Amino acid sequence: MQQSPDNDTANSPKLSDQKYRLLGLLIVFFALVLRLFELGERVFHHDESVHASFTLKLLETGEYSYNPAYHGPFLFHSTAAVFHFLGINDTTARLVPVFFGVATILLLFLLKKELGKSGVLWSMFLLAFSPSMVYFSRFFRNDMIIVFCTLAAVAGAFRYLDNIHSSKRYPYLILTAASLAIAVTAKENAYLVILIFGAYAGMGLLYWIYSSWKRENLSLQKTLLLKSSALLSFLPEFLLSGALFIFIVMFFYTSLFRNDISLFSIVERAFTHWMAMHRIERIGGPFYYYIPILFRYEIPVILFGTAGFFHFLNKKGKNASFFLFLCYWAFTSLLLYSYLQEKVPWLVVHIVLPFGILAGACLGDFFSRNIESIKPDQGLLEGNISPLTDKKPFSRTEHAGKARTLTAVILALALLFSLGQCISVNYYRSMEPAELMTYTQASPDIRELMVMIEGFNRRPETLRLYVIDPNKLYWPLPWYLRDYEKTGYSSKPPASSKYDAIIVPISYDMYKEISAEEYSSYNFTLRPGRDFTLYYKKTLEKNG
Repeated sequence: MQQSPDNDTANSPKLSDQKYRLLGLLIVFFALVLRLFELGERVFHHDESVHASFTLKLLETGEYSYNPAYHGPFLFHSTAAVFHFLGINDTTARLVPVFFGVATILLLFLLKKELGKSGVLWSMFLLAFSPSMVYFSRFFRNDMIIVFCTLAAVAGAFRYLDNIHSSKRYPYLILTAASLAIAVTAKENAYLVILIFGAYAGMGLLYWIYSSWKRENLSLQKTLLLKSSALLSFLPEFLLSGALFIFIVMFFYTSLFRNDISLFSIVERAFTHWMAMHRIERIGGPFYYYIPILFRYEIPVILFGTAGFFHFLNKKGKNASFFLFLCYWAFTSLLLYSYLQEKVPWLVVHIVLPFGILAGACLGDFFSRNIESIKPDQGLLEGNISPLTDKKPFSRTEHAGKARTLTAVILALALLFSLGQCISVNYYRSMEPAELMTYTQASPDIRELMVMIEGFNRRPETLRLYVIDPNKLYWPLPWYLRDYEKTGYSSKPPASSKYDAIIVPISYDMYKEISAEEYSSYNFTLRPGRDFTLYYKKTLEKNG
């Protein structure tokens, strides 16, 4: 059997560097447009409004205290800087996820040696137009930061190993250490990423020692001694990168060294909280929870990613170790996120990332083959005996051409479906409860509610408004009412009626306590299953 050539020469041999870079940058440009278009149109989700309110508090008072329920400090501090320079609104709040979502696609340029030019471009295209990647790049949460840092750590590690005997390796070591540190400051599933990668690195190290022991026919003790001495020369840079990792983590968790918190306390709080959430299944779901989401929105990624998984497991050649890692990364991500009992749609991006790269690599490898160069009898060399048994000689070239055509048709249909879903879920149905991606998304009624309140003939600093909910689940209202200084929040109505307007669950009949002649009412939906009523004095109406 012929050995597979290096991907960089096998994939798109006729694609010049200039054209490769131009196509890649065009994909990045369209990815940016997709993520910025009508960025502030969707009403803030419950979690987005909580994060934005904490960010605003940090900006105005400088106060921050780590609470694992709301994840790490990086999102708050980076968005506080955006608020300071660009203003405070729904659009600017989502700019940090947009930046990291687009930067993730740019990172794929660093994997050209492994994926080849065509593989890089296909991976960029699939992730740029992925419905879930686009949706959660437009969502004020931490997950796109983790996605970026995960891929940056992978790219940095492979480029470091590729330059292991050159001084060029140092920037890549810094990239890897800094990326993992920022991931830890962003969200607690960074520890899951470190577990996945650390386990693989440990197995790789053991295999390196074992293979040397068997090959060199030395005693195990001498082999361990030789390998340890070889690694010692890299110890200083590993220690320095570890120091950089700790510095970045502490820089953000102490809120620029203003708070007192230990590294042990950070890790202990994270594990204690999220292991408890897993045990009680706070947001539980079946093991197959992410499968319907993947098949609803990510057909090209899951279809060709799965094909790539089996293809690259058997692929030999120069980059076999990279593809073995990629298969491991995709499989363990799907397995672990399916196991953990914190089932929410935004975690699907951590599964889509490795499968999207696998899919891109598979498509790049398949469409870059030069089928005209395949000899009619080449099948005999690969164990195919059909040319000897068939009455009509079997043409490998004809078969490959038909396979390519069929694959192109399947790919085109899958891409059309996925692109349609991308446009639909991001611009037309982004607040529809029926969409699997939305998950308790706040209702567009919030916009109409704010138009009504902003139309009152009372200034924000003087309007007396109460928001009542026994469960205190009135978000995102505190974000949208942030300028109304006299707004109060409670689990039950106030004893006195000294207010201009009150928002209560629709089951409350406030007309038993207030006059229907004095107050008007307006019903709205906060989010699915959460209906409320605004009661307001008729004198607040400008024509009243």
